[in-house]
Amino acid sequence: MKVKTYKSALGIRGDMLYCPLPFYIDSYWTCEPNCAYCFARRLNRTWGTDFRVADVGAVKERLMSKRGTSPLSQAIKLRKTIRVGNRTDPFQDCEKQYKVSTEIVKFLMEQKWDTVIQTRFPRRAWEMTGLGKDCTLMAEITIGLEKDWELFEGKRTENPIQRIKTLSKLQKKGFRVGVNGEPFIPGYHTVKQFEDMVKLLKSHNINRFNIYNLHFNDWVAKNFHSLGLDIEKIWNHNKDTQWRKILAELITIADKHDLILGCPDFVNSGWNNVQRSNTCCGLDVENPCTFNTHHFKLAVQQGEDPLKLWDGVGIYQDGVDAIEGNLENMFTLKDIIKTKGKPLIGFDL
Repeated sequence: MKVKTYKSALGIRGDMLYCPLPFYIDSYWTCEPNCAYCFARRLNRTWGTDFRVADVGAVKERLMSKRGTSPLSQAIKLRKTIRVGNRTDPFQDCEKQYKVSTEIVKFLMEQKWDTVIQTRFPRRAWEMTGLGKDCTLMAEITIGLEKDWELFEGKRTENPIQRIKTLSKLQKKGFRVGVNGEPFIPGYHTVKQFEDMVKLLKSHNINRFNIYNLHFNDWVAKNFHSLGLDIEKIWNHNKDTQWRKILAELITIADKHDLILGCPDFVNSGWNNVQRSNTCCGLDVENPCTFNTHHFKLAVQQGEDPLKLWDGVGIYQDGVDAIEGNLENMFTLKDIIKTKGKPLIGFDL
């Protein structure tokens, strides 16, 4: 039977005002691990659950095209860092048969295109592609480790301890690595688990870790309820008023252990917490998208005009609205004043 393909594998996320790595490729239409905490699986209602693979030829053609003025077109022209694995895992089991991600990653390596591979299968990614000096391998590992692996991932992914060991081995070989710990589930995960995870990573000389709380939609709520979790407790602890307190503890712990903690939550992470990386994921990449709150915040702290970060990727008026506080559906720089009670430095709102 001929497998279905789709041409929309390459895109730029709608939350580009938050994320310095919104430029992505998804090799597959759906995600076999179907992790219980994955908010993106709600998209199955719209997409359907039929299996499809990316049209590799279409992906290559689009990446080499200079046409268009959209944010995606500008990201391509400027060769912004690409994240392979946005809504689906690029190295899930079907990759062994179809090798779509492998072909795409090897093409990116040939083009010397800075790439971040986000996966729960880091060993497979390494073995199938060989990686390269332009690749960063970001393994997804939640802080509950093997307990989370069994409960939320159904052991359908690589063992989380093995993921860490793979990263450590790759780092010794000179590869760039990091860990995405999303989600921290307030009301389920604990601060102690976080510190234990930090210590474990540091013991393997891994110093870049990302954390964010739960994207709690109805899909996730139903999954958690079916697993017997206290969804009311999780819902209440996941609210900003509670999460802000938890995040302050996590940042303190990361600082104590000298861990680079990426966090896209620029408001709740505190005005004085200056990121040591150029993405919210805690990673330093060659060419991130900079027209977003992560970089706006740093520019304001340094007394610069954040709107000067605009290089054509993103819609300029959206950036103005984010800075001036005119958006109702997302935090803006004005929310820092409400959160911390401190004036913005060098920029008059």
